[in-house]
Amino acid sequence: MLVISVALIFLIISVYFYNRYVPVLGVPCVKNLELISPVKIVDVRDYNYVDEPVPVAVNIPVAYLQRNYQQFKDEKVIVLASSHLEKNISVRYLKKKGIEVIGYRVIGNNCKCPKLKMV
Repeated sequence: MLVISVALIFLIISVYFYNRYVPVLGVPCVKNLELISPVKIVDVRDYNYVDEPVPVAVNIPVAYLQRNYQQFKDEKVIVLASSHLEKNISVRYLKKKGIEVIGYRVIGNNCKCPKLKMV
């Protein structure tokens, strides 16, 4: 009984860690948001976040994605986040709901981004 309890607790902690901290595979970093026109940009940062505002982005904080994800059905989106934790949670949630996430950008983080190929 003790072994099953410990295994269950370990499983719960592992799932929590995976959802937050393990990067999402297959979703590349996007360097230049201006060049991508047929794609919606979803800004998951807080409403009062003032660093590098993106005027064409739809601002829906991570906490409100559950209520507002329907407006992105059948569209390609790019997630704009302030941290990798926000990015991981948002991308996983949107993909779980069937929304095609083709890229992400973490503001303030100069990642080495490959060029995004539009199909």
